[in-house]
Amino acid sequence: MSDIIGVMTGTDSHDAFLDKAYKDTYDLLVAVRDYVAAEATDAAAALEPQQRLQLTYELSRITRRLTDVMAWLLIRKAVAAGELTEGEAAAQSTAPSAFEGGGAGDTDPGALPLAARSLIDRTRRLDADVRHLEASFQARSGG
Repeated sequence: MSDIIGVMTGTDSHDAFLDKAYKDTYDLLVAVRDYVAAEATDAAAALEPQQRLQLTYELSRITRRLTDVMAWLLIRKAVAAGELTEGEAAAQSTAPSAFEGGGAGDTDPGALPLAARSLIDRTRRLDADVRHLEASFQARSGG
């Protein structure tokens, strides 16, 4: 998804980014759901207790990140559609600065199954992209 950051060059590009980010976030939510439903239990059974705990923790963080990103995207889409003002959007608690983790403080998922590591990486990139987008909205609005 990082490739879509380069698309943001004008006002309309923010709307295009929001649409693409929404689709990418939705697709990632479906991928996480499918992983949890079909693979996570079997993957966890093959892990040591500490690694099972880490897998559960990371899947919880993924879910949290994705729901926060989706909520933020829905708020931004509502602003773009004129359903919310910038002030109303700013008053919401889903700004990327409130997102959990996303950087150097994250645990090392190296011992986790490849599919879980892939989901972790994808959600971290998504979180970073949305943080960049929020910064561009802040710069554009002077906040």
